[in-house]
Amino acid sequence: MMTRSEIEKIVEPLIRECLRKFGDYTPSGISAEEFARAMAGELRLEVRRVSLLVSLAQSVAGGKFEGESLELGCGYGYLLFPMVLFNPQVRWTAVEHPDRRYFNRPEFQQAMRDYKYQLIGADFVREPLPFPDQRFSVITFSETLEHLPVERLNFVMDEISRVLLPGGLLIASSPNQASLENRIRLLKGGSILDMPDHMAVAKGTFGHIRLYTPDEMKLLMSRRGFSLEVSVLESNNSTYRGKSSKSLRRRLYRFYERVEQRFDFLRGFGDTWYMVFRKN
Repeated sequence: MMTRSEIEKIVEPLIRECLRKFGDYTPSGISAEEFARAMAGELRLEVRRVSLLVSLAQSVAGGKFEGESLELGCGYGYLLFPMVLFNPQVRWTAVEHPDRRYFNRPEFQQAMRDYKYQLIGADFVREPLPFPDQRFSVITFSETLEHLPVERLNFVMDEISRVLLPGGLLIASSPNQASLENRIRLLKGGSILDMPDHMAVAKGTFGHIRLYTPDEMKLLMSRRGFSLEVSVLESNNSTYRGKSSKSLRRRLYRFYERVEQRFDFLRGFGDTWYMVFRKN
């Protein structure tokens, strides 16, 4: 089984190409070399997130995924395409909101065909998933939970449970409401979230509406008959702090991230949780 650092080396250029080709705000016509220079050091968060999810999937499943798998909210393909590379024996399906700008672009559709993905456009926040009961052995649900309107949370999670096989895995990640940064904001009288607003990139979608703690996620899934296989908390947000990679603020965040990984009592304050659940 590959180490996480080995996985990172494989997924980083893949994530960079996804952003260059499909990113909502990426300048058109920019070359791979120009984009690589412009994004140097700026993809650490996504590389760390994807490498951890891939490694957790490998460790829990033992590298023996079978059957069909589903990604809900595939975005630019950051997690989607690496999962195919590391699990080529699985038949994958991706669901994304059809109003996302890249959804109907020929290069995105072609990438899906190249990776042998079935791409389905659906507003799964408001519509039932277009699949029969107990179809999938694995579902990935990363950085999507926090965008759900609260009143639709139970609907979406019930649909995930419905289409997942007994014994199947749900691999999820989301920002941690109880992170150290959020606690400090609250102590200073601030809010952990901006007022929710529609995202300009797609009608009917929102930015972060509600964050959840790991305990809340455990409770949410236990009510649906899921057991927790593994849970990890980790901070990697330094890339988005400070104006440049050399700024003092970013260096301080990076220093904290290193310290957090050395002391277990700090890991509960991580900015993102990663969990793998098994459906009983």
